[in-house]
Amino acid sequence: MKKWVAGMVLMSLLILSAFPAEAREPSDQREFRAFWVDAFHDGIKTPEQVDKLIADAQRANVNALIVQVRRRGDAYFNRALEPRTEDPALQPGFDALQYLIDKAHSASPRIEVHAWLATLPIWNSATPPQSPGHVFNRHGPSAAGRDYWLMTRVDGAERSGNDYVLDPGHPDAVEYTVEQYLNVVREYDVDGIHLDLVRYMGVDWGYNPTSLERYRAETGAVGTPDPQDEQWKQWRREQVTNLMRQVYLRSIAIRPDIKVSVAVIAWGEGPTSEEEYRRSAPMQQVMQDWNAWLSEGIIDMVIPMNYDREHDPNQKLWYDQWIAWEKDHQYERQIAIGPGAYLNSVSGTLSQIRRAQAPSPNGNRAAGVSIYSYAETNKDGISNDQFYASLSGSNPYGDPVFPEWVDVPDMPWKSDPQRGFLMGKVKKASGDPAGGVKVKLRGPKGVLRETRTDGNGFFGFADLLPGSYVLQVDKQAAVARGIPVKAGSVAEVQLKTNR
Repeated sequence: MKKWVAGMVLMSLLILSAFPAEAREPSDQREFRAFWVDAFHDGIKTPEQVDKLIADAQRANVNALIVQVRRRGDAYFNRALEPRTEDPALQPGFDALQYLIDKAHSASPRIEVHAWLATLPIWNSATPPQSPGHVFNRHGPSAAGRDYWLMTRVDGAERSGNDYVLDPGHPDAVEYTVEQYLNVVREYDVDGIHLDLVRYMGVDWGYNPTSLERYRAETGAVGTPDPQDEQWKQWRREQVTNLMRQVYLRSIAIRPDIKVSVAVIAWGEGPTSEEEYRRSAPMQQVMQDWNAWLSEGIIDMVIPMNYDREHDPNQKLWYDQWIAWEKDHQYERQIAIGPGAYLNSVSGTLSQIRRAQAPSPNGNRAAGVSIYSYAETNKDGISNDQFYASLSGSNPYGDPVFPEWVDVPDMPWKSDPQRGFLMGKVKKASGDPAGGVKVKLRGPKGVLRETRTDGNGFFGFADLLPGSYVLQVDKQAAVARGIPVKAGSVAEVQLKTNR
């Protein structure tokens, strides 16, 4: 009997060893797997393109699509606040976003749809838009005074590369931009909204006259600040963070389940310490403190654009440095790593994805990957179809990285919330917004937090313990007491100063 049992065990082991581990035991490891689908290429512009996109995602075992539906102040969807895109490839009357949602959500398995809107760039041609109502025509180079919203360089230049860009230090530009996201949240059953280009175009940018006026009023600075002035850099970082905070809190106030993600900069050497992060490109070149967004809890998923060439030893090192940092700095939110497939060979991208999927030396894993891009999958002219197949099936480049379908990771702060949020506005006695004023928050267990209002008087706090809170505008009589904060919801309050 013992010999028979031993023989059966040995036979079972031999049979199991003949199959790859993936075939023997399906993984229960959830993973975010996305394509970035940009609107400068085909992908969603006709029903046939969307049908192919869904089929390609299924073939690749990709479970999410981050699809650009606002390119430069325009719309690839019908229920929009902005003019329809002038892109002639978009089928007349076709609501690309709605059709994509219908197809992706009815697919089996279901595929998530995240609406990607370019945040601050609004136009990219020397020829103005045809629509007189386009934001470029109303608030671009021809506008004056407060109606002029463009981000300008210290030397007065208005165009960064091909792009005209709104300044996040201008209160009206911020309000306009936030409304574009909120409209999508209200009008479409998307799984998420995705911010891109939510930053300054470089350290020399941000010199819109209204922004400079605000900066001087709030800090006491005089004259035109040097681009490298540390106080000026920090003020600009705060404007970008204020925009991110407002999009997040106002979106989840409408739909608590909406997932808010953002594409962020990860240029050059990756940090290994907080001090090195403070010296890194996102902080010093584009004023984008995405590490703080995660730690504050004003974003659900950060997707660093880890666009590095695997065949370049320096860039390969940068990629590995950044992804190690990313895995270890998620702050109970999520980071998905974003390899730039268009820069690499197929084998190079697959190698980068495998390293993205592996745990960090500290044992932490990223939430998944987002591949840039669906339309440009490699540098060597290999067909896109071959690339999609290589992700999930046997291929000459090694084992597949997505060998079977998995679901996206849960976001427990949404599915089982234990904390809440609070937002509001501060107005002056005159009724005008009180920008740049300090707001203090006290609550359960003596919780004390501080923030500053943006140019519209908006403020917000994330990840608050449920309970009763007190708000006070610094050094003024404006106080709100007994503000109830509930888990999973956003409380709202209005304050008026005595000045």
